[in-house]
Amino acid sequence: MIMRSHSKKIMLINFLVYFAFRLFLLVIYLMPFRLVALLGSFLGKTYYLIDRTRRRFANANISVVFGRKLDNKKREILGRESCAHLAMSIFDLLKLNKIITPENYHEYIEITGSSNLMKSIKRGKGTIAVTGHFGNFYLFTYLSYLDIPPMAAVIRELDNPYLERLLASIFNKLDVTIERPDGAISNMHYLLLKNAIVVTLADQKAGGNPRVGRHGVVVDFFGIPSQTHITAPLLARRTGASIVPLFVIREGPGRYRIEINEPLKPVRTSDEASDLKKNTRKINQIFESYITKYPNHWLWLHRRWKDILGLEDLYNTNTPLRLVENFRRRLEIR
Repeated sequence: MIMRSHSKKIMLINFLVYFAFRLFLLVIYLMPFRLVALLGSFLGKTYYLIDRTRRRFANANISVVFGRKLDNKKREILGRESCAHLAMSIFDLLKLNKIITPENYHEYIEITGSSNLMKSIKRGKGTIAVTGHFGNFYLFTYLSYLDIPPMAAVIRELDNPYLERLLASIFNKLDVTIERPDGAISNMHYLLLKNAIVVTLADQKAGGNPRVGRHGVVVDFFGIPSQTHITAPLLARRTGASIVPLFVIREGPGRYRIEINEPLKPVRTSDEASDLKKNTRKINQIFESYITKYPNHWLWLHRRWKDILGLEDLYNTNTPLRLVENFRRRLEIR
């Protein structure tokens, strides 16, 4: 009885959050893009100041990537800017969903490198589009307006079922199939054999303990051995599909550019384990170049280097730079 009452309470809270969110959507829809950007920037920076835990995570990650290239003040500025960018991207996504059509999408979204995608499609062996928590990555769905095969994306289910249905409706509107992480490999394998396009996010830490290697392999990411997803190189090896990295760049209020890179040139020998590591490292290097070029586009709030031996306190300390520098020195000694 207590469990049922608790469940009803959670559902009520979820519904109220959803209801408030829909009202907020109406406000966003009525506002011009420039005002939406100002609101998003303000709320994103406010969130960064309020959430001390996530602020600490961001500071730690920025220390790993940039080291002493950024002092304390500049790391704080980048953290705030990244949260502002995240909020602006979310608001733009919701507003664009209401106004974009197959006829006018090019007014808001420029697509560069589409020939790279078409080249992969013509091979007929499927396409693995690799992206990450970078920029307004959900806008990849508008690639469906091109003359391409069906798309599917691996997306974690939201905790709020009402918001989950809202997100699903956005994907369904654009004929993009949602795949859940559990069982995604076999489903994606099947789709690739039918020359579909599957989209996977590959920038966050893979699950499992890095000493075991479950769900990923340990390869360098910004010079530190890191647990990294192997979904793309593994599926490419099994199916012959192309790996095509793509990134969404924000150019201004309501204006975005989807950059489609050339297909990856994978290493393929008789040593599968070694090949998976080398090809995963290649993907990490592409992420490194984009994050370095557009640092405020990346989601710095997650624990990307969690569970690394020697960096266990990275997300608990107030002096992450010192910890990272000591760790790098130990790597050089080895």
